[in-house]
Amino acid sequence: MAGASTGMASSHWDEVVQLSKTISAKIQSNLSGMSIPDIRVAEGELTSAVVVLRSALNTAVPFHRLPPELMKAIFWLVPTMQYQIKSRKSQSHVVDIWERRHYARIGDLFTLMLVCRRWRDIMVSTPSFWNTIDQAYPLSQTTFLERSQYGPLRVILRTTPSAFMSTLCDREIERIVAIYHCGVTAATAEEYLGFPAPELEVLDLTNSWFFGRRILSESVQTVQLFREHTPRLRQLNLHHIHWFPKVQLSALTHLSVDMCRWDDYLTKIAGILASAPELVDLVLSAVSSTTPDVESLDISYANNSIPLLHLKRFHFRYVHSEEAVIALLSKLILPATTSLDIVKALDAHYFSENILPVLAGIPVMKTAIRASLVLAPVTQEPRMVMAQLTAVSDVAGVLCTPLGLRNDLIPIASILPAPQIRELWLTLVARHEDILHMLDHNQEPHPAFVLDPDALRETLRPMVALETLVVWSPVLASVVEALVDHGTRASKLLCPKLTCIRVMLSKNTPSVDEAVALLDAQQDILRLARVQINYLPKYTVEKPAETEYDHHFPSIEYVAPDHVPVMEMPPVCMQEAHARWTPWRADEDGVQIQEDGELREDMS
Repeated sequence: MAGASTGMASSHWDEVVQLSKTISAKIQSNLSGMSIPDIRVAEGELTSAVVVLRSALNTAVPFHRLPPELMKAIFWLVPTMQYQIKSRKSQSHVVDIWERRHYARIGDLFTLMLVCRRWRDIMVSTPSFWNTIDQAYPLSQTTFLERSQYGPLRVILRTTPSAFMSTLCDREIERIVAIYHCGVTAATAEEYLGFPAPELEVLDLTNSWFFGRRILSESVQTVQLFREHTPRLRQLNLHHIHWFPKVQLSALTHLSVDMCRWDDYLTKIAGILASAPELVDLVLSAVSSTTPDVESLDISYANNSIPLLHLKRFHFRYVHSEEAVIALLSKLILPATTSLDIVKALDAHYFSENILPVLAGIPVMKTAIRASLVLAPVTQEPRMVMAQLTAVSDVAGVLCTPLGLRNDLIPIASILPAPQIRELWLTLVARHEDILHMLDHNQEPHPAFVLDPDALRETLRPMVALETLVVWSPVLASVVEALVDHGTRASKLLCPKLTCIRVMLSKNTPSVDEAVALLDAQQDILRLARVQINYLPKYTVEKPAETEYDHHFPSIEYVAPDHVPVMEMPPVCMQEAHARWTPWRADEDGVQIQEDGELREDMS
């Protein structure tokens, strides 16, 4: 059979070649005596032959031998079937933060169609490539609607919906699965989003990228959307909306509230959370509050009264109000599998020690086995230390940035489950503006950071299960001194299970000889089984592979990684779940950060 197919293909190819030769010979032999009509006829025949040849050539391309279903799957990977709502600012607002897609212009859709007839036929015959109806492209709306056939629809509205878009929403309520409305106000929402939406799964309401158009009266308005009939709504994204949208939330799994200014803000947020017990991802951005907001929340909800037992990721993003974070967290019941990322806005100072008891009550904190403290001195306040706290279990983690401490680590250590901590990272940031740059705008020399060995000793004393210490070399001397417990009879190791120390050498840190010598001086007490010296990328001086002290340690190695190592994290912290939850990683100074997917260069 295979031989027969090959013979048929060869015969067809011979016929095409012979036809081309015949037409070419006919034109050459009669060219001098041909009239203009004859030339046009010959041109048509030649063009037809070229089309046949190109079709045969395309058929021979290996890609075109793939089944249409596989080609559709490949086309869908190209980020051209989505759309981008652009603001007046340089950044673009990512419409669907959860799918983490890059939304391209409609013209890119047609690029695929212009490659060849086969590609065009596949594109035109696939309804899912045409299921987004965008108000910004009025000339294509009818075509898209027709080619989408009877499949689900995604609708993009802009400011005041056009007559076509309004009619579309009224007539296709059984098909609409996603609505993105840019520039929406309370008045337009009330007028145009009043239809029931039984199949709606995604709702994105946004104003402009940064400032928006705030109408003062809107902050006290509550607008009922879709007659509160959205039984399948899974994803809700609210950006700079100053009126409160009321929808059915029983099936909600993903919620993002960004820069919304509502009257009685905290109580309204708590109301959303109480109505959405199935939440998996939660992002609250630019959270702020007033004292009346907190008081109203306390009246409306008791502590530990809102269960979110399916929540995997909770990101407090660009926090302006510490009181709001404390108030909201105290109302929630979270499982030990929930990871939290809590970050203060750069213009909102830092978290005080008042937040520590709330952090201590987070379930994942009680199950942590690894912890990291990133420390930075503050020029204007010599007794102030900025700290970043990370604590992780095998399944979840907590990251809080930055904490303001009065030159003492004991308050942070007291909220950790010290007896079960097996690994501790102590990082010193030379440039503290990496954690909180607004505290030091001048170029004054930074004060020498001195970690009090006695205070550190009391911090480490409860960590009876500690096996590994990872230390930035500027604080190594204090750490080594703190590890030696000077008893009444003899000195002994403070943490009895400690067997490994990793030393990080970076810019402006002691030399490798000094670092190893510090450990060697106390090796009789420390009895370290393993020492690792890490030359970080910023460490530009000589990097020896051994020192004169090496024989005093059972195992010592010198490593020059191409990146700053980071504490082992559970998968939920290292996976990119959506645009507002990207993998935690360490920057060049050891500060653990989470990139903002909306501001990446490849998302602009």
